[in-house]
Amino acid sequence: MEVRVPGRCPEPGPVTQPSAGIRDAGFAGTAGDHLAALTRGRIAMERRTFLKTALAATTSAMVMPGLARAQAGKPATIAFFVKNVTNPFWKACRIGAEKAGKSLGVTVETVAPTKPDNIEEQTRLVEDWIVKKPDAFVFVPVDYKALVPSIQKVNAAGIPIVNYNNRMTGVDLVSYIGSDDEVMQYELCKYLFKTMGGKGKIVHIDGVPAAITAQNRKKGFERAVKETPGIEVLASQPGNYRRLPAVQVFENLMQRFPVIDAVVCANDDMAVGVAEALASAGRGDKTRVTGIDGIPDATAAINAGKMFATADFSGHDQAHLAVTAAVRKLRNQPVPKEMILPVVIVDKGNVKGFMKTPEERDPPDWNKYAAGRA
Repeated sequence: MEVRVPGRCPEPGPVTQPSAGIRDAGFAGTAGDHLAALTRGRIAMERRTFLKTALAATTSAMVMPGLARAQAGKPATIAFFVKNVTNPFWKACRIGAEKAGKSLGVTVETVAPTKPDNIEEQTRLVEDWIVKKPDAFVFVPVDYKALVPSIQKVNAAGIPIVNYNNRMTGVDLVSYIGSDDEVMQYELCKYLFKTMGGKGKIVHIDGVPAAITAQNRKKGFERAVKETPGIEVLASQPGNYRRLPAVQVFENLMQRFPVIDAVVCANDDMAVGVAEALASAGRGDKTRVTGIDGIPDATAAINAGKMFATADFSGHDQAHLAVTAAVRKLRNQPVPKEMILPVVIVDKGNVKGFMKTPEERDPPDWNKYAAGRA
């Protein structure tokens, strides 16, 4: 009986002369030569198999750093990106992400450009963090097109990515978590126009034109205007999602237009600035101002009667859910391909329920959002 030892070839048997059939087939040499050749072939094949196995193991370790860290007893690290550190919305995002990290036992590192919404700086930051090899990226692009090549490099490095707030295409994502910006601005404008009796003169303060959120919110605004013939748009100009630029733009518009019935702003930071400019000019009680985000300054302004309404974009909840999605991916738990938060309009009637700071807000219910029941 022949016994085979794993990883070794059987010893060749006695040498015999090749049969006539072998000789006639054109094979040269003895049967011993053929057996030796077969032995060498088998050793080469086993060596190739070993190398393939080793390569697969190395690749697995490269693309699953979270698993490697978990096996080493170290907490996973999530690189959490924001667009800037000046807008209160991104502060809410950071707090939501840190809360999720703390509850899930992972380290959340916040990454932000020093220049607000700067494409070149965010590109460098992405490349720096690829070298640092975090377990996952939770990413929002300052420009959803310009950052595609950088995120493709993250894909090539095998680092999983959860995209939140500004949807990206052309890259491999674990999940997208955010809101439908067009629907949100559309619903908010329809509500505003209805309270105005379907007529009036309005100004639109846009966000960063290159941002997908601003583009989609503008589409929602334009759709609502088109459906309401009594609304006259006096001007539409960008405020770049920041308070000071928006105030500067709006102060010029106030000089041009003595009557402005409403101002639709693409976010709350700009809306709060516009409301303050109107109050300073003595026109605060004559113009309705809307924003989007539900930041504390905006809910306080609504409560004080200085702003008319906002939509709760909840950076806190988006970020909390996005970090949770990244951790679930690392732990091989199911994650939906997208989670879309519902539109919630906040005005004087319900603002009390939205006046908590990000630190005070309760964490979102993952199961409810994942099931689409939020």
